[in-house]
Amino acid sequence: MKEKFNTLTLATLLIAVLGVIIPIVWDYHSGQRGISLTLVSHSQIIYPTTGVDGLDVSYKGTKLRTLSKTTFLVENTGNSPVLESDVIAPIKIVISDKANVLDTMIDSKLPTNLEFQAIRDKQEIFIKFSLLNPGDKAFVSLLTDSKEIEFKAFARIVGIREINVNHEPPKTLTIWAIVWIFVGLLSSALLLVAAVGFYYYPKEIRVKRDLKSGQFTVPEFNSYEDAHSWVNNSFDFVTDAEKAPIFQQLKVLEENKAGFTKEVILKVVRDSILGSLNNFVIALILSGIGLFGIYYSLSSMGYL
Repeated sequence: MKEKFNTLTLATLLIAVLGVIIPIVWDYHSGQRGISLTLVSHSQIIYPTTGVDGLDVSYKGTKLRTLSKTTFLVENTGNSPVLESDVIAPIKIVISDKANVLDTMIDSKLPTNLEFQAIRDKQEIFIKFSLLNPGDKAFVSLLTDSKEIEFKAFARIVGIREINVNHEPPKTLTIWAIVWIFVGLLSSALLLVAAVGFYYYPKEIRVKRDLKSGQFTVPEFNSYEDAHSWVNNSFDFVTDAEKAPIFQQLKVLEENKAGFTKEVILKVVRDSILGSLNNFVIALILSGIGLFGIYYSLSSMGYL
């Protein structure tokens, strides 16, 4: 990767950096707070009983012909905690009159010490909590006496225009999952580029130190090709644009048949190399963006 930072590479690198930063900034400012309610499953536990004399099915004293279980997922899908004091009107699930709600229960919570309640009032279920941190979730199940179920859900919470209600689980690979996978890949590419910068930095330090102290020497050249090869091998830690003045000076010396004057070459080398970008600083910035991009992508996809 000696020609690592030509114009195309710089343009690609800029696109990669923007590809990591823009989705994160947009997500941060557009979705700082969010709560979703998703219908995870709906299944019949007891099917209609027909033609069997004397067989009765009941639940807590209520005779049934059908019993169904419906499970909802309540989750903080935003980037900020939601406090109990932020809730003006709690999440309310309203079940249509086509189904009678017999009971409600909380199947599981994450974290397990989450203070979470599901309170039934006839056809309405009220969800209450003391704190929902990003990623906190709970599964709430209802028992009804019908095969089908229809519902609506509402809430009034500070900073959330409306809760996200899903009548079926999202597809395994959503558009946002694709975006975060892409961001993660770009972030990994930035880490690789940063690794190249860290790799070249010790050589950069040695060369710049010798140039400043006057210990750097220019060898004898027999041809422009030899000089060109020497520049590429000696200063492979700088960009093509930063090496261009050196190549230009060598070309002028060859065309004028003035010989490869070491003093002239050393002066343009000193000006070009000492004014070049610092690989360590650039690598540090890129590695920071790359690590944050990977962390944010994994966190947004629920892996952290």
